[in-house]
Amino acid sequence: MFLKQVIIQNKNSVIRDIHFHKGINLIVDETNVGSSQQDTGNNVGKTTVLRLVDYCFGADGKNIYQDTEFRNQPNTKIENFLKDNEIIITVVLVNTLEGIEKHRVTIRKNFLARNKKLQELNGKNFTDNKEFDKALKKEIFNSDVEKPTCRQIISKNIRDEKNKMANIVKLLHSTTRPEEYEALFLFWLGVATDSHNQKELLSKEKTREENFQKRLKKEGELSLIEQQLILLNEKIDELNQRKNKFNLNENYAIDVDKLNEIKSKLNRSATELSRLEIRKDLINESKEDLEQEYTQIDTSQIKSLYEKAKSLISNIQVSFEDTVKFHNDLISEKLEYITKELPEIEQQIRKIKSDIIVLRTKEDALTERLNKSALVEDFEKTILELNKQFERKGNLEEQKRLWLYSLDKLAEIDKNLDAINQGISSKDSQIQNRITEFNKYFSVMSNRLYGETYLLSSQKNEKGYELIVTNLEGNPSTGKKKGQIAAFDFAYIEFSDKLDIECLHFIMHDQLETIHDNQLNTIVEVANSINGQYIVPILRDKIPSNIDISEFEVLSLTQNDKLFRI
Repeated sequence: MFLKQVIIQNKNSVIRDIHFHKGINLIVDETNVGSSQQDTGNNVGKTTVLRLVDYCFGADGKNIYQDTEFRNQPNTKIENFLKDNEIIITVVLVNTLEGIEKHRVTIRKNFLARNKKLQELNGKNFTDNKEFDKALKKEIFNSDVEKPTCRQIISKNIRDEKNKMANIVKLLHSTTRPEEYEALFLFWLGVATDSHNQKELLSKEKTREENFQKRLKKEGELSLIEQQLILLNEKIDELNQRKNKFNLNENYAIDVDKLNEIKSKLNRSATELSRLEIRKDLINESKEDLEQEYTQIDTSQIKSLYEKAKSLISNIQVSFEDTVKFHNDLISEKLEYITKELPEIEQQIRKIKSDIIVLRTKEDALTERLNKSALVEDFEKTILELNKQFERKGNLEEQKRLWLYSLDKLAEIDKNLDAINQGISSKDSQIQNRITEFNKYFSVMSNRLYGETYLLSSQKNEKGYELIVTNLEGNPSTGKKKGQIAAFDFAYIEFSDKLDIECLHFIMHDQLETIHDNQLNTIVEVANSINGQYIVPILRDKIPSNIDISEFEVLSLTQNDKLFRI
């Protein structure tokens, strides 16, 4: 799909209608480098065009009015303009910019929330971001698989942030799991990834189970618990033998049987009590973790500022407290869900403790009766010791049960993960062939740009496949790094066309000012030779004099005619 058009409009009129063509597309900032108005922030809005397109592909849009390095200092003028004027951004994609158009995708988004939110794909509005992402992925890439998401797939097409212009393939959020990267890399290579959503879920479940075992280890390893049970059973047998040697009256055997029956019930009750208390502790741990997520912010000063702002701007829609309340309400719902078992568990604990008290009373009565016909002091010590050992045994048996259950569950997870990984590994030949095919274009493209050879290779570890780009000439400078990224993105379009892999045929790059004039000339030449679009914002002063700007310019911005014209 090619980028045909970006429209910026308010309720009454069109502010900008930008049309794009094949090859190089320049968004020119006419501000002189020496101008006092030139700075590193959102100056005239040349980079904002890229961010608006990214916003239509599911980005949160905050970087349109908020610098990534100064998140606490948003450009409220821009933010208020976008919301107060109900600005709508329209992005139009087509299957071709030449010949007969057979497929068109129209995305429309505004910057409002809740019932005023507009997030439209081909006339259908989506209030849920995940559903919008799925629909967009189906429409553009004709894919229904869960992973990777559309946002992840197009991450290399719109490089509007520093990390995306510094990393060639690992350009997602720093917390992205290896399993997600593997799904993304294989999708880029056109290798089926329908099992990666299950793999990611299993990996997360494995992490949770491993964390649970860490908590169990605080009470002791399974082998230690088993050895303790062996020793404990031997001690209980010894105590029972000692107990049986006491002098008995004619009813002693009946009383002992009753006492044993009570002890058995006490043992079962202690085991169940231990299980319930462990379950209760685990729920409370989860509850404490969630409670720590409550946003604790002193909103008094924010409230004061909000009231002042409200007196100036009557239609402010959302207060800071509303946002905090919304966040805390979500946490409260999670708390309610995970703690709904607590009342029942606590009721069961109270009942078992009450039953234990009753059993203890009966036990004490029988013990007192038996003591009359036995050596009272020794018999009492034996009974007390038996009680202690039975309670300890109940505790250990519950710990052992939890250990065995967790080990079985982890073994099942590993079995399923192994099956998925084996399925992926069976495609290794296809993966390597695809990488070899890609390098045919990548090595040629990198040589055209810098006379150096870059290669893509794969590395497999326990988490899955990774893709690595190697510069055979050593580490590139900043300017060369950006050229290397351009070579990769250009090569991917040619690779995808060769293998009929669905892809976006437009590339948007920011921060090209550090590239040498010779390389800029080459990039322009290469961009105009591929079946794609290279859309770049750039200062006029940084464009080599031999390049005819009028031929490639799609938008010209100045201090007096900024993007939003405000």
